[in-house]
Amino acid sequence: MTQEKTKKPIPFTLKLSVIALIMASTLAYSILQKRKIDELTGSDNHIILKTMPEFELPGMYGSSNITDSNIFQGGYEAVLVHFWGTWCAPCEAELPDFLEFVEKLKEKKVRAILLAVNDEDIKIKKFLKRFGKLPDNVSVAHDKPGKSMLTFGTVKVPETYLFAKNGKTLNKYVGPQDWKHKSYLDRMDFYLNSLSGEKKSYKIETH
Repeated sequence: MTQEKTKKPIPFTLKLSVIALIMASTLAYSILQKRKIDELTGSDNHIILKTMPEFELPGMYGSSNITDSNIFQGGYEAVLVHFWGTWCAPCEAELPDFLEFVEKLKEKKVRAILLAVNDEDIKIKKFLKRFGKLPDNVSVAHDKPGKSMLTFGTVKVPETYLFAKNGKTLNKYVGPQDWKHKSYLDRMDFYLNSLSGEKKSYKIETH
């Protein structure tokens, strides 16, 4: 009979080397991810905007490009820039209530820009077709490369900015919102009434 060979135990130093390698790989991955986030949220990108940035967005449905210089044309006192995409489930779920909310703002001279990012024109039009004719104070733009997210400091969608006619940021809504709730109209009245005094502080609302 041949005697079975006993398995040699793994040297303790080798175990330490493997653990150290795993920890180093994890740390390197974490640093890489942090750098990616920093690129989006760094000071150069102003994740919290005090004023509207310079931009040019390609309009859809035959409309001309939307820019920071013409966005208030038509006598609008404030503009909502709403980042979304048909690939984003929370965006799709939120949009019907957002459109109803914006329609109520027409008499308050507030406009909304539906800014789709990283999307496809055919999918955008197919999705919006279910709403019929959009409110007159709603325009649609599509930034396929998604560069406007860096310009505005948006990391993920949905996200909505409220800008005053003077370019100041009145509010930022992070994530999907309950737009049908009466408090949103009340807050909008407060923001608009505050424009004359220009004393409204910047605020971020999340849900």
